[in-house]
Amino acid sequence: MMKFPLLSHKHPAPVLYASETTFESTALPGVKFVLHRMSAARRLELLSRMGELASQLEMLRASDALDDRVRAEALRICIDLEYLRWGLKELRGVAIDGIPAEAESLIERGPEALMKEIVDRIRAECELTGEERKN
Repeated sequence: MMKFPLLSHKHPAPVLYASETTFESTALPGVKFVLHRMSAARRLELLSRMGELASQLEMLRASDALDDRVRAEALRICIDLEYLRWGLKELRGVAIDGIPAEAESLIERGPEALMKEIVDRIRAECELTGEERKN
């Protein structure tokens, strides 16, 4: 019997989309971190969190005053911490002082190299690709 695709009542399988992505740490082998993926609502939330901070940072960086450069570095760290709180969903394979690590314990007592790796990955995941910028 001949089948006509347009007359078929079969529905195609749904597209599976995960709202998170898991990465293996290079800073601490054996550790995995799970990040929230970007969505329109999450992009808006990030922009509202970072807009004011980013403009303050650019203003401070433009200054030649030592005090402004010190404040700029402190603000840059604050921005990194906001990225971490916003983007990190879960840490796997690492405990800090015997307690499974999460964003706040990583910030307060965790290895800085892991925190920096996660923040760098969050920033990379937030950036638009060349094709996305064109649209």
